[in-house]
Amino acid sequence: MKHGRKLAAATTGLILAGSAAMTGTPASAATNMKGGPLPAGTTAINILNLNDFHGRIDTDGKGTLGKNFACTILTQREQLGAANTLTLGAGDLIGASPFTSAVQDDAPTIDYLNALGMNASSVGNHEFDAGYDDLTQRVEPRADYEYLGANVLIKGTQTPALKTHEIYDVAGVRVGVIGAVTKDTPSLVAGTGVANLDFIDPVDGVNRVANELTDGNEANGEADVLIAEYHEGGPYSSTTGTLADQLAVPVFAHLVNDTSAKVAAILQGHTHQAYVYDVQIPGEAAGSTRPVLQTGNYAAAVGKVQLGYDPATKKVTGYNAANVPAVAPSPACLTNATYQSAAKVIDDAIAFAAPIAAQPVGKITADILRDGADDRKRESALSNLVAQQYVDVVNAPGRDMGADIGVMNPGGVRADLLYGTDGTVTFAQAATVLPFGNTVKTADYTGAQFKQILEEQWQPAGVSRPFLAMGLSKNVTYTYDPTRAQGSRITGIFVGGAPIDPAKVYTIASASFLITNTGVAPDNFGTFLKGTNYRDSGLVDQNAFVDWFKANSPVTPSPVQHGVAILNAPTAINYGKTTTFRVEGVDLSSNGKVKNTSVLVSIDGRTATTAKVSSVRVEGVPSRDGVADVAFKLIGKILPDDSPRTVYIKIVAAPSGTTAWVPVQVKG
Repeated sequence: MKHGRKLAAATTGLILAGSAAMTGTPASAATNMKGGPLPAGTTAINILNLNDFHGRIDTDGKGTLGKNFACTILTQREQLGAANTLTLGAGDLIGASPFTSAVQDDAPTIDYLNALGMNASSVGNHEFDAGYDDLTQRVEPRADYEYLGANVLIKGTQTPALKTHEIYDVAGVRVGVIGAVTKDTPSLVAGTGVANLDFIDPVDGVNRVANELTDGNEANGEADVLIAEYHEGGPYSSTTGTLADQLAVPVFAHLVNDTSAKVAAILQGHTHQAYVYDVQIPGEAAGSTRPVLQTGNYAAAVGKVQLGYDPATKKVTGYNAANVPAVAPSPACLTNATYQSAAKVIDDAIAFAAPIAAQPVGKITADILRDGADDRKRESALSNLVAQQYVDVVNAPGRDMGADIGVMNPGGVRADLLYGTDGTVTFAQAATVLPFGNTVKTADYTGAQFKQILEEQWQPAGVSRPFLAMGLSKNVTYTYDPTRAQGSRITGIFVGGAPIDPAKVYTIASASFLITNTGVAPDNFGTFLKGTNYRDSGLVDQNAFVDWFKANSPVTPSPVQHGVAILNAPTAINYGKTTTFRVEGVDLSSNGKVKNTSVLVSIDGRTATTAKVSSVRVEGVPSRDGVADVAFKLIGKILPDDSPRTVYIKIVAAPSGTTAWVPVQVKG
């Protein structure tokens, strides 16, 4: 049975094309009370919010994370008053989950959220990981809470494919909760699973429903207070970016500036950031603001919003908003029946998963890491490792698919491999690295197309993640100039130490998420759709990775950076004249233990110079660790005659072995 004090079923009727005119005057013109009491005479409407939970009921075999989060939710609900409190979400509650939940297709996480009394959530892109049919036929029937998607339509129609909203009675006030998901969802999940859906602009979806709920027509539902739950957000946390920084990002500015003024609070997700901002309500007097909040990710915090609704003016006149860090269960929690029900779900899931999870599959010699906390904008040792194993498994005897290059999208790598006490890696740890159940595929691309794939690491303008660093097999290196224009930043690619041939065909191996011809560009890498000779190995990537890990144990992380920035790269060298350029990004940031100290620069095997590497980070897109300024003068001929010829400057960083080549003409 679905939780909540609902007044009416949410509409699933037609959505009219275009933005409806704004009518009605619900919640607006509010003041941030900065933690103080809500305005006198107002009715408190409280929201406890989560986003990007990703099945984090257990990460340590004890359920610590899930139990802490459960207690924090219940404690806050008791303090606020359960009768006046809704528990809501901004999507990605399931999917990309740790082994304890993933081994049962996230059923334990759904049961856990049911036990906590979840009311509703927007869908996230990960709710579509196994497709629309799985969401509507398995996930939704199991969930006691509502999944909402005001901008998800049946393909080619204006008919909503999901509930657009739900209305709740909170102390006699009609509260409308509207959900929407990033319009990029088709490029973030397997395209076949959402092939029959359209994802329109989430703000358009929310505004259309907001207008409907305030048009005075009781037949289609009316609300006094509107809440928007967006699975989309800004790229900064409160500690790394101001509101001005966020508003400079088009997707964030659109969400907060163009969402109807009728919406009293905007809750966000998707970008895994933690922030609380006060944002001017469009069209209202200066100083009339509304809260915009995201809780981060992985059960780290509970979002708390308190709205003060004035029944006389029919407006929200004051609010408080904060992120409350999850804390260990209190004695009161331990005896709370709701907490005990949620904790039992966790314990049962751990008991089911434990025998499978504990099986050792191999060892590592050191941590093998992604790029920080869900950053994705710098190359990582683990993404590169996954890319290499794709080549190895499809080229194994008996398969021999002839892969030349392996690639991996950083968003598909969901957990680090940590050394721990003795380097042992369990089945659960290895399986959680690749949790999506893609198959391993190959397709053929020209060298020119592969260059374009690398160019597409710089994402289209306005997206929340401006750079997605591709993992690459160990035989591939490339150079780039971040100061160049979009589409022309890659300056050189080398496969097996030889420059790539733009006309030659190369076979690329990866997961079916990337190697696809569904018509939807995965992570905005549109060139992957232009391959030929698509072939499926039949291997599930998670199983293939576990088996590869067993066969290659112990596994050592490579400290080699595959992409290196060369600034002011020379095109020609004249004897007796000084050549200078800058090298940036020779250090692999995810392997912080290996810091390069120098680079050796040679030409056709002859040492030209060495240069010191400074362990600094150059901010940019992408940011770059490890910088060297190179200067040398070529004295003495290296050519048999005076005819100019193209040779290669070779740059090798020590001790990592990161290597880059720069083609130049040597003039006699």
